[in-house]
Amino acid sequence: MEWTAVFEGPLSKYVSGRSNGRIRVPWPVLESADQNLANLVLEDPLSGLTAAEDTLEELGYRDIALRVFDLPDGRTYRVGKYGSDHLGELLGIHGEVVSVDGVKPFAEVAAFECRHCATLNRMSQPGGKLVKPFECQNHECENTNAWSLNTDDSDIADFQRVVLKRTDSSMDDPPIETVYLWDDLCETVSTGDSVTIVGVYDTLPWPDEAVLKTYVDAISINKSEQPATVDEVADWKVKKWTFDAVDRLSTEGSSYDTTTRKVLDSVSDEYGVAEGEIQAALSALEDDSHVSEHRNGRVHITTSSTPTFEPTP
Repeated sequence: MEWTAVFEGPLSKYVSGRSNGRIRVPWPVLESADQNLANLVLEDPLSGLTAAEDTLEELGYRDIALRVFDLPDGRTYRVGKYGSDHLGELLGIHGEVVSVDGVKPFAEVAAFECRHCATLNRMSQPGGKLVKPFECQNHECENTNAWSLNTDDSDIADFQRVVLKRTDSSMDDPPIETVYLWDDLCETVSTGDSVTIVGVYDTLPWPDEAVLKTYVDAISINKSEQPATVDEVADWKVKKWTFDAVDRLSTEGSSYDTTTRKVLDSVSDEYGVAEGEIQAALSALEDDSHVSEHRNGRVHITTSSTPTFEPTP
């Protein structure tokens, strides 16, 4: 079975229930749908997930990420309990978040404008130092070193770096692992969280030492100590909780609004949902014309009827 048949067949309900630019599928469900594709995602996630997302685009679902979680037990490790044999594979890494950087823009594909002829030269970026063109793609131009980065025509994603530490370790200096979060996964963890992050284990590009530095390119996140985790709770539930909080906290009057901060605190305290998830739900509610957020930090309901959030079976 190919990805098209999987998405139109056994995984169709996950596709129809997509939200916030992602489709979340437990690995055992993918295995039941097609064991070969499930194994491909484990052994060669770059090829497997890229093919899946290309298929989704062909089916009309643009810019949708496939988030696989709940890997087999043999694929989940404590920080540092894996080695070079696992490079390039999809793993689950369990540990405690000990460092969280701010969210930054990352140029996945950088568009360089030639200063001689204005031709745009698009270059995929592996991370680290910005990779510039060797020569202009305009064959009539001889430019090799005069470029301007054009951010409007570059593919730029939200990026966040976090660090995990091995938990329950007797070592004085427990192993740590760098994790890269992208787009909807940003701002979903905080220092002190106990998490299992599913991602691709790889080495940093442009090494200058024989001992290679590694990182995990995150695909999904599960939190161990909160009832409402990134991948254990359906998006529609977070949207419902968020809408209900806006409705409950809004004051009567022409504006019928409340502060975004009160909504974030209320849903987080009651259900244990990370603020990034709640903010994503607010954005989705605004896209659906259920609420409207203002620059002054307030949000109000824009629909006269209560929406239905639970997907149709």
